[in-house]
Formats: sequence, C-alpha cells, structure tokens
Amino acid sequence: MGDIRLSLVIATVARPTLARTLRSLRGQTWEPGDEVLVVGDGPHPVAAELLAQMGLPGKYLENPGERGMWGHHARNWALDTRRASGTHVMALDDDDEYTPGAIARVRARLRTNPDRPHIFRMSGHPTAPLIWRPEQPVLTAGNLGTPCLVFPNDPEKLGRYGMRYTGDCDFAATTCAQYPDGPVWCEDVICRVRPFA
Repeated sequence: MGDIRLSLVIATVARPTLARTLRSLRGQTWEPGDEVLVVGDGPHPVAAELLAQMGLPGKYLENPGERGMWGHHARNWALDTRRASGTHVMALDDDDEYTPGAIARVRARLRTNPDRPHIFRMSGHPTAPLIWRPEQPVLTAGNLGTPCLVFPNDPEKLGRYGMRYTGDCDFAATTCAQYPDGPVWCEDVICRVRPFA
C-alpha cells in the first residue's frame, strides 16, 4: 500500500463539546489527502461553521436518514455512501479529543501494517480509566470505544454500527472478522474521553 490517507468521521448533534473536539485536531499532523468529515445527525449549521473556523481539511455532511443512536446512524450513512475517501477510516465522538501527536502515531503504526484494522487505546472513560485493558485485548463491549478503531477503507469488509450504546463494538467485531489475522492492538493512547465541556 502506498501513502496512508486518513478519513476521520465525527458524528455530531452539535454539542457544546464539539468545538473542543475540533480544537484537538488543529495541532495534529495532517497530510495531503487526509480529511475530517463532520457528519450532522440532522441539520446542524453550527457544526458546519465550527469546522470552517478551525481550518481543518475536510467538510461538513448532513445525514439525511434515520437519526440518533449515539451517532451510529450517521457513521453507517457516511460509510454506506462512501463519503470517506481515505485509505483508512477513523471515528471520533463529538465529546472526545485526540491526544497531541495522535494522528502522527496512527499513521506510523499503519505504515508498518497497513492491511489490518488497528485498535488503539483511550483514557478517561467513566467505566475504565484506560481502554483497552492490557490483560484483556479482546473485542468486547466496554473494552473499546469508537475512537479506538482505525480500519482499512474497504467497503467489502466494513461492518455496521449496531443500534445500541455498544454499537461501536458491533462494528469492530464484524469488521475485524473479515481479517484472518485479526486486529493489531496498539498501546498508544490516542484519545481522551471528556464528556463535559
């Protein structure tokens, strides 16, 4: 695989925390072909304005279909309609933020093993201070979150986000099942969960 191009999908209901989420992306290392797709779960003009103000590569999209379910409808729509043009897709919630240097660390890991899904770590979750747990690198609900996942943008292998709180685990399990060698578990903490502004 040649250059790594990242598509970051952020499903949003335009929470006040979205500005902080987008600010965490401004200092990241973006390369040509990378994109930030802010997907409104319904019409959210303030989300489009925030993205424009931040000067990030990418665009605002509006999910015209079903809404709700923790952004899972919006993420499924973006993937089903092939809005993401990168070689790899990541997702972030609108109340989380990337750690400094996260995008560069993700890209470095992908260059080593570009053909498999990667599962990174996140910190600050209310139920666990650090996800995934070192003693349990398995695809189970509560052991990963939406921001942990980075996967090749192969529409034939992409799973679906389930319509429940742990729908990101459904997506990870169905996507990773398409790869005989499974995911690459990465120790890097790339995201902080911060549900309050």
